[in-house]
Amino acid sequence: MAQARKTKELDHYLKAVINKIPNQIDRFIDGEQPQMTYYTGNWATDILNNYTEKQAEKIFKKMSKYMNNKDLMFVQRKNKNIEIGTWSEYGENPPETISSYDYIIIRRR
Repeated sequence: MAQARKTKELDHYLKAVINKIPNQIDRFIDGEQPQMTYYTGNWATDILNNYTEKQAEKIFKKMSKYMNNKDLMFVQRKNKNIEIGTWSEYGENPPETISSYDYIIIRRR
């Protein structure tokens, strides 16, 4: 009997984007911008779907350090839903709605 894999199939583009976020936030903290969108998508879902449980915990722990910074405020803004069609080369499919959020960091004054 085959053993279950301990890793997940990873969207390599998404991994590159997520892995750069701590550096982006560090640059934001050191800079002068009043706000910055650091991620667009579904943050927790994207991490949980593309990283192992242990990797996801590390990412969330690292982000919690930023979120505990009293000089920063984290907000999210829902984007307009994207409706994708019902036809593909494999035949008719039910329509699908894709939702996402902008994750924004704001410097408190």
